[in-house]
Amino acid sequence: MVIRVVKGIGIGQTTLSAFDGALKVAGVYNYNLIPLSSIIPPGSKVVRAKKYETPKEEFGHKLYVIKAEMRSQETGKYIAAGLGWYQIEDGRGVFVEHEIIGETKVAVQSEIKLRIYNSLRDLCEYRGIEFKEKKAKSYIAVTQIKYHPTSVLVLAVYQSQGWS
Repeated sequence: MVIRVVKGIGIGQTTLSAFDGALKVAGVYNYNLIPLSSIIPPGSKVVRAKKYETPKEEFGHKLYVIKAEMRSQETGKYIAAGLGWYQIEDGRGVFVEHEIIGETKVAVQSEIKLRIYNSLRDLCEYRGIEFKEKKAKSYIAVTQIKYHPTSVLVLAVYQSQGWS
């Protein structure tokens, strides 16, 4: 299975519409998102993608995802969402998701990276997997809130499924 990791940043009149804007940027706004926990199945390949390409016939389908998402309207603050993942040779692995709000871009970026790597280290340890920092991967969305409600998100997209 190929798992695509995408991100989006959106603004709107409300934090909800900002979230929908971020979903649009990521290419997943016409799906019903079904959240998953943290496990990557054997044989999986995780790839970063600019956008998830949505076939028109999948409008309204279920989409299985792991989601990191932050919404706020605190003008001047920085918000970030990020996913980290770690895989072993057979494709098995784990995802972690974190969100943060803060005063500076540098502080927000460094703190979310630290949280991602610390969580990955712990999840690997719990499973008896040797953690090598250079094998850890992450994808982070960060932005400053200007004058409108804002949302950032990162999604690991597993697969879509119809309703019938």
